[in-house]
Amino acid sequence: MKQNMHEKLREKKKTYLLSLVGVVVVIAIFYFIWSSFLAGNSISTDNAYTGADEAMISPLINAPVRDVKVIDTQHVNKGDILVVLNDEDAKIAFDSAKANLELVKRKIKQLIFNNQTMQNQIDLKISQIKSYDAGLKRAKIALAKANIDERRRRALLKVGGITKDEMTDVDAKLKDSKAAYKQAEADLQTAKMSVTVAKAQKLSDEQLIINKSVENNPQVLQAKASLDQAKINLQRCVVKAPISGVIVQKDVEKGQYVGTSSHLLSIVPSLNVYVNANFKEAKLADVKIGQEVSLYSDLYGSGITYKGVVVGISGATGSALSVIPAQNATGNWIKVVQRLPIRIKLNQEQLKKYPLSLGLSMHVTINLDKVSN
Repeated sequence: MKQNMHEKLREKKKTYLLSLVGVVVVIAIFYFIWSSFLAGNSISTDNAYTGADEAMISPLINAPVRDVKVIDTQHVNKGDILVVLNDEDAKIAFDSAKANLELVKRKIKQLIFNNQTMQNQIDLKISQIKSYDAGLKRAKIALAKANIDERRRRALLKVGGITKDEMTDVDAKLKDSKAAYKQAEADLQTAKMSVTVAKAQKLSDEQLIINKSVENNPQVLQAKASLDQAKINLQRCVVKAPISGVIVQKDVEKGQYVGTSSHLLSIVPSLNVYVNANFKEAKLADVKIGQEVSLYSDLYGSGITYKGVVVGISGATGSALSVIPAQNATGNWIKVVQRLPIRIKLNQEQLKKYPLSLGLSMHVTINLDKVSN
């Protein structure tokens, strides 16, 4: 009786064991078929995170904040007003530059007019030189005559031919003749110097206006550039969004004084979110740019699958780019498998429907057999 029971138990165990072996074999065959013919050649990882090239907004001028138009998490479009700065100083600078441009234009017009009349003035001064030269010659003759008269009268004074009063008059005339000669000589030198200065001034002015109109004059162009800069600074009082996206890290408040080194806020481009997938180095031999990728996020679950494409393979591992790279200076070396970031571009139409934030975890599968067209 007992023997029959043992035989039945043995047969039962044998049946269970064979069934278990059969199930394992079936599972192994199914997995082989699935991995070889259905699943295709692919690699997967859940060490992947969303990223984006965010725009960090800073003012381009120094000014107090008049108004802040956005808040954190707000979506903005390219060109939307983000922050308004106080523009009083910028307006004053603009008005000053505008007035300076008009003043410079008038100065150049006056310079052109003066240069046109300068030659007439030079010709007049040259004619004056001739007149002064003739006057100097007359004064020289008069001085020579006065010297001769003085010598004759002094000889007569010695023999009593004239009185002392008459001699005094002769000396006074000689003195006046000498003074007149010196004055004529000085007038001639002054006239010659005046012509030299006028010619130099004419030549200097011509360097600024020769072959140039008022509008293309260097001084006018410089004043225009200052006005353009003042106009740009006035426009910079209104800070606009350079891209479309979501506001993050808002660090600006109304009344705050900000400068060119201040961080106002950042904008994350929601339609340009990418994924950095960190794969072990041993799996990357067949990864190539252009291969198709399937992804899903914990935010929406595996029911929402994103389509992507490999667009870049990092040139360095994360540890190599760390602040303190790992160094093995001892003999106790243990190999650590490294991970290399693979950048994946996502479909923008899917991102419009199912937007992703920065830093979200992603599950990534790269199809090694399919390359996107």
